[in-house]
Amino acid sequence: MKELPPIRRLAQSLWLLTVVAVAGAVGFRVLDNARWLDGFYYAVTTLVGFRDSHPASPALKVFTMAYIITGIVVVGMAFSNLLALLLEGDLKGYFLERRMQKRLNALKDHIIVCGFGKTGFQAAWELKQVGVPFVLIEKDESKSHNARFEGELFLVGNAMDEVLLERAGITRARGLITTLQTDADNVLVTLTARQMNPNLSIVARSTKLGTENKLKAAGADHIVSPYEIGGRRMASLLLTPDLLNYVDVILDKKQMEMAIEHILVRPESYLVGKTMREVRLRDRTGALIVGINRPMEGLRFNPTGSEVFEAGDVLLAMGDHEALDALVKVSRGV
Repeated sequence: MKELPPIRRLAQSLWLLTVVAVAGAVGFRVLDNARWLDGFYYAVTTLVGFRDSHPASPALKVFTMAYIITGIVVVGMAFSNLLALLLEGDLKGYFLERRMQKRLNALKDHIIVCGFGKTGFQAAWELKQVGVPFVLIEKDESKSHNARFEGELFLVGNAMDEVLLERAGITRARGLITTLQTDADNVLVTLTARQMNPNLSIVARSTKLGTENKLKAAGADHIVSPYEIGGRRMASLLLTPDLLNYVDVILDKKQMEMAIEHILVRPESYLVGKTMREVRLRDRTGALIVGINRPMEGLRFNPTGSEVFEAGDVLLAMGDHEALDALVKVSRGV
């Protein structure tokens, strides 16, 4: 059987000590005809070796001796567990764990990154650069000490564990990135995450041909093959280097004020049921709509003025940060 940590053993000792004290109070009340307050007073004073009255009956004498012996054993256990807690340094770790759990409970619309290898590291770094809240899940505890991610939320364990995903706030998260070493593990994480949050946006890494269909069936929204993307990029750097550099600059929000964002049109939005010509988003927000991604229809670039917005549309918008923030407010019905 796995040994309990010192903090749990101390909690059990204190609980047992409370039970002994209550039992002592009941015993003194019954055997000594004492009031409840006096019973608890006798229980506490006897436990610490002081009593201002002597037992008046043999039964009370026997009870008092048994109570003192039991109390000494329980107090000794509690003191031993407290000493172990202080010596092993778990007290600080316990409070750090509590503090981290409070931060986890406060998270909303965050990203969960499963796997902190090379791909997971880069994904987390991109999120950190743009200020998007995220939680890292990695079974190798040594990777949690990376200096670049000091202070970030890091859970050690199996990303397929539902309890761990629940701690990471998967029901409140907006997305999950799974970059585990094997495709089989990524399929299981995707399947588990989709069952726990049907509305979650899931991006999964695939390293072998033929795994894409399995990840799609498990519930992945987007599948990324590092080798395929790397090959395309290498070819593009030779075929269209200027265009690729332009796209990189736009996507890098740290390099310039202009950015491209995808923005969801919510059902309560002012845009629903209106045409692009009616709402005049460019004049109203300063953002340029370069495309609309509609469920079952796909992405359409350069929408016309007669295009009618629908709930669930995803707008591909370009502009500075103020313009995009204004567009987000309109799309949410603000």
